[in-house]
Amino acid sequence: MAPKLQLISGPGWMNDGVSVDQTGLFMLITKTVHSTDLRPTVLKREVRAVASTAALALLREAWCTLADGAEDCPGYLTFEYCALAASRVLGQGGSVRVAMVFGDRDLLVLWPVSIGQSGLLRIARPLTCGTGEEYGGPLVKAGADSAVLKAAVDVIRQVDADVLEIPLVEEDCALQRALCGTPRSWVLALTPGLWHGLPGFSIRLRDVSRWEDLVSTLPKSLRSSLRYRHNKLESQGHPEFGWCQTVSEAASVLTWLFDNKRRWAQRHHVKAHYLNDDRTRDFFIELARRTELSSIPLVAFVKVNGIPVAASVNLVGTQTVEGFITTYDEAFATCSVGVLLTEFLVKWSHANGRDFDFRPLHADYKASWANCRTWHETRIVFLTPRGRLAELSLLCALLSRARRKLSEIAFGLFEESDRVVRKPAGQGQTNPSG
Repeated sequence: MAPKLQLISGPGWMNDGVSVDQTGLFMLITKTVHSTDLRPTVLKREVRAVASTAALALLREAWCTLADGAEDCPGYLTFEYCALAASRVLGQGGSVRVAMVFGDRDLLVLWPVSIGQSGLLRIARPLTCGTGEEYGGPLVKAGADSAVLKAAVDVIRQVDADVLEIPLVEEDCALQRALCGTPRSWVLALTPGLWHGLPGFSIRLRDVSRWEDLVSTLPKSLRSSLRYRHNKLESQGHPEFGWCQTVSEAASVLTWLFDNKRRWAQRHHVKAHYLNDDRTRDFFIELARRTELSSIPLVAFVKVNGIPVAASVNLVGTQTVEGFITTYDEAFATCSVGVLLTEFLVKWSHANGRDFDFRPLHADYKASWANCRTWHETRIVFLTPRGRLAELSLLCALLSRARRKLSEIAFGLFEESDRVVRKPAGQGQTNPSG
């Protein structure tokens, strides 16, 4: 039988069941009563305003307990990662909110966001290291049902912002289903999914008992290439694959990683805002200081004669490893050191009982490794009527992309026609005699 929802009110509560106290705590309690239940389940919802890192530290114990009891705690939702990201937001004058859902006794959901001003709008986004490329969504206790996810969506909509951005939501996942019915963007709804979504690639490893069984499923061309690239790399010197075990080693490799990636971006005219300064690099150096690197590795590398030739930042969660930021020395491109680093990471993930996530965005090497493909779209949820002003920005971005596409098509047609006009006389003509 469908549950009946009752709002609990009492002294100090407003008529709509929402209270605000002077600690910046917003609270909504929903009581779910099933006719067959002898003990009703009470869902209590809170949005806590975090004014300092000390205030966030009060949540550490509950946060870590939830992380231990979650089906999967991603690396970007650990307390250490979010506390560091929150300190950065607060240091820049932004706001941090943590939405929570409690059961009778336990914390069931925790959803941290930052809130920043963008023109006339206040926009809530996931806490970030600076790239802005983390997945959006909450940390959820294992076994939580759809009612708990729906409560999580309801409470995150109580934050004091105009727009909520939830990046890279997987199609048909529990979170996407819980978001059904929330106010969505008219502009995005009318545009092709290919224009605002990305394909995801991952390898399901936890159900594969032996590494050899996985290797046998890889394309033969990839297996042959890996053997050839290993031999070629060994001809360049002494290769070493591994994880940074100390903070000083992590800092050294991270400095090389971001410097190399910045040079690569400049050479290839790729815009990546987080490469404009060293704050994202410094974030991961500080995260390495706060992490027990022997049990939760962060920075992987390939070195030749002790010098990095490829490196990556990886977010190691309880069930998944995400290849987050990667770079390689183009002088070793013929050795495909990036692919060899991928092999090392996938093999380590398998040995340590985790899946590997290449993260959304198509690349041929991802497709050759992946045994699971997904689709991801960023969800825009409007929290206030004023939030609809964001539609103008989305529309401008859509028109700009359409103009670029048309320009590319027109330029391609011009080049093709110019190539045909410039053909030597007689070239491309068929022989009448057959």
